[in-house]
Amino acid sequence: MNIPSTMRFTVRSHIVIAALLLAPVLAGSSIAKADSSDIANSLPAQIPEILTGGSWSNGSVGGVYRAVVVISKSLEQKTNLAAKSRKVSSTTDKNKPATERKAEVFIQWISHENGKANAKIVKTVSIREFNEKQLRHAFLAMDTLKDNEMTLLVTSYDEGSDKDISISVKATTPGKYEASNGTQ
Repeated sequence: MNIPSTMRFTVRSHIVIAALLLAPVLAGSSIAKADSSDIANSLPAQIPEILTGGSWSNGSVGGVYRAVVVISKSLEQKTNLAAKSRKVSSTTDKNKPATERKAEVFIQWISHENGKANAKIVKTVSIREFNEKQLRHAFLAMDTLKDNEMTLLVTSYDEGSDKDISISVKATTPGKYEASNGTQ
């Protein structure tokens, strides 16, 4: 197939121009992947579980719900198991009490501006009814069947009482929730 030399130049120049235009896009997509990976890697190991779902709105602001489990160390004073643990896992400094693993649960309201990728945490609330129990683990399940309402089931095991624990939390507008305790 014979292509006139002027047309060959035009085809070549289009290919070069296309390559130059696509290079930043391709580079940007690999950067975006690296950024996402960096974000995932930046989450501390003390956050073993995150759930996001549902939708909420409050006036002109709206977004999604997020539940977060954070593991921290806490002075444990209320169970016989803790006393045994202090004897077994005492620290090198005998004046410091031993610490126990403590799971805490938080609900966050995250807003998304229309058409923008940036999200903003509007409100973070500690689930006091669960966190005060100072349990070692927390497991989450989320139900988001209705707009402006998220139901979170937090379950754990209380070693001191040898019972399974569950707390149901219903979150609505930013900062507002109701909790009901349950023991199995």
